[in-house]
Parts: sequence; structure tokens; C-alpha cells
Amino acid sequence: MGVAANFKSTAAVLNTRFTAATGHRVTLSSASTGTLSTQIRYGAPFDIFLSADVNAAARLEADGYGVLGSRFCYAMGKLVLIGDSGNIEDLGNPDLSLAIANPLTAPYGKAAQQVLARPEFSSAGSRKLVRGNNVIQTYQYWHSAAVDLALIPLSLAPPAHTLIPQNWYTSLEQHAILLRTGQKNQAAKAYLDWLGGESAQALISDAGYGQCP
Repeated sequence: MGVAANFKSTAAVLNTRFTAATGHRVTLSSASTGTLSTQIRYGAPFDIFLSADVNAAARLEADGYGVLGSRFCYAMGKLVLIGDSGNIEDLGNPDLSLAIANPLTAPYGKAAQQVLARPEFSSAGSRKLVRGNNVIQTYQYWHSAAVDLALIPLSLAPPAHTLIPQNWYTSLEQHAILLRTGQKNQAAKAYLDWLGGESAQALISDAGYGQCP
């Protein structure tokens, strides 16, 4: 299973529950959505892909790497700001350094970039901006005090955080898809059925994700 970095810890919990319920064991590999998508196109032996957005999964489906009709939304991501003050106006302060995930490969990085493009934050264009390879590395930059602020998923955030208004960025509708390499794997199909079910969805909600539309 290829899992977007933002969902790694939640997927680990889900996989433990799934194994306990079914006996099927799950192997998890995690990276940014863009990195995983490239790996899949180059033959990575994943049966399932849990993307951090709709676009990567939809492109894989359209290009024949995913099983047609197997794709569905499993979680809605939320972006938060972490930093000492928890003040969203800090995004407009050029004296405060900031970490975001790489917008080219990480959907949460693209969302962060959209937030920073708002006119009220234009005065901070000269700030130190660090880009992590994925959201986990982005969080680690802040946790190690390498930066003052970070824009990360709610699922990775400490208790002190500030939710970014969801109309400030493109919806982070996270999609799962059965890959062509897993189309005969009954355990993979069972996992996706379970992922969309009530018990798994309750765990996903508890981890800081919204319900799918």
C-alpha cells in the first residue's frame, strides 16, 4: 500500500485494526502523493494507493494504472498553522520563517501556497520559506525549531494550532484507488471496502479529517 505522508500514522492504526479483524496483513510505504504517483507509474508493486488529493488518483485511473471505478473519497484534509502565537496574521510577518510541503509533489503544500498567495500576506514575500519533501518533514522543521511557523495537516498538528479557513485553498479531498497490480488481490479489495465503512471512517474522523461529500 502506498500512503500519502499526511495519512501515514492514521493508516498505521487502521491497518492494525484491519489485520485484527480479518487476518490480512498490510505493508505500508509512505511518501508525498507526487512521489508515490511517480513510483506507481514506474512499477512500484502497490495494490492500493491512498492519495492526499483527488487529482493524482484520478490521473492514475485515467491512464490505466488504477482499476476503473474503484476510486473513492476516504477523507477530507484540513490545513492548520502551527507556531508560538497561533495567530493567523503571523503569515503576513516577514520576520517569521515558515515551512510548507513542496507544492509540486504534496497537495498540502499546494494548499499552503494558495493561502500564502492571499493579498493580506503579500508583505511577507521576503521571508525565509523552507519546503519539506512531504508534510512529515515540514512538521519536523518546525518541531526542531528550524522555522518559526509551519502549515501542515491537522492530523499532524500539536494541540496548539490554528485552523486555516477551508475556503482559502482548494478542497483536500483525499482519494483511494485499487491499482492494476492489485486487481486480483481479494485482501486489497476487502481493505478498500472496509476503509469506506463506518468503523474505519470513525477512526479517520478522530484523527482530524472531515467527512467526504
